[in-house]
Amino acid sequence: MLGRFFAVIVFFAATTAYGQPTEQDLRRALAADPRNAGLHSDYGLFLSSQGRLQEAINEFSAALKLNPKLDETAFNLSLALLQEGRAPEALATLEKHPAANADYFALKGAVLNALDRAQDAAQSLRQATKLDPKNPDTLYDLALTLLRLDASAEATQLLQRARARFPKEAKFHAAAGMVAYLNGKNDEAMRAYEIAVKLEPDAADMQAALGDVYDATGELDKAEAAYAKAVQLDGANAAYRVKFGRNLAKLQKPDPAVVMLTEAVRLEPANAEAHFELGKLAAARSEDAKAASHFEKAVAANPGLKQGWYQLALSYRRTGQQDKSKSAMEQYRKLP
Repeated sequence: MLGRFFAVIVFFAATTAYGQPTEQDLRRALAADPRNAGLHSDYGLFLSSQGRLQEAINEFSAALKLNPKLDETAFNLSLALLQEGRAPEALATLEKHPAANADYFALKGAVLNALDRAQDAAQSLRQATKLDPKNPDTLYDLALTLLRLDASAEATQLLQRARARFPKEAKFHAAAGMVAYLNGKNDEAMRAYEIAVKLEPDAADMQAALGDVYDATGELDKAEAAYAKAVQLDGANAAYRVKFGRNLAKLQKPDPAVVMLTEAVRLEPANAEAHFELGKLAAARSEDAKAASHFEKAVAANPGLKQGWYQLALSYRRTGQQDKSKSAMEQYRKLP
């Protein structure tokens, strides 16, 4: 529901403004002066702006070997390492090159979260927000970290303040909606998500989350519109198609539901939820062999899907496969 968990921290500099040196310029300068730490750092920034992170890491590392006092280079190296999925190295770099600014603590919080050290991450993010209270991204990361720690009361208070202070930041409204939804406050969640999608109508994850809330409150027609928008915005997301297909089935629209769920299976052949829903639709049409096939695929993808085993047992019974029906029912009864 949430979509991305942490705000992306942009690199210092790394622009393509007029007058910025080209890659050829930087390579020629380095060939002429290979021990110039600043040139290595500048080249790393250029490479990072092109998404060439491993090459950027090499250049930032070379710069720091030549001049360990380049704090901004150490920051950029840590960020590149985090983006490459190398959080332990990112943390080691940050701890080797400590700084006292908000960006440093915000990045350290993101790294600690990536290492599943949410308690330490919250401490670092609190320091970042103290140093830069006007930064909405850090406040957002702190709120979500607090939720990971089950500190929902503190997170809720933080989100309330953030929504008042940054009323045009959709992510705060969406996060507040998520908290309300998880706490069973569906009307409150609906209002928060409605504000979020008005602010960011092209955010597929927010549209899907709004659909979930509408579905929970019985507003199935509104849920249909929200899920349709989510699928339109992110057609490659199988989960959105499953939600949409399930909603269409509830609206007694089986044919478009089958189309939507079949597309989800095309995107993710082992999607247990999609196969389960397709199995139910086939069973409702007395297409028992087809239903059994879908239920088989559902439990193969998720052996803990209790209702999948139950429906599979029924489908086997209807197709005269009594031994298989008995075996599937035994699996059903074993599950909690």
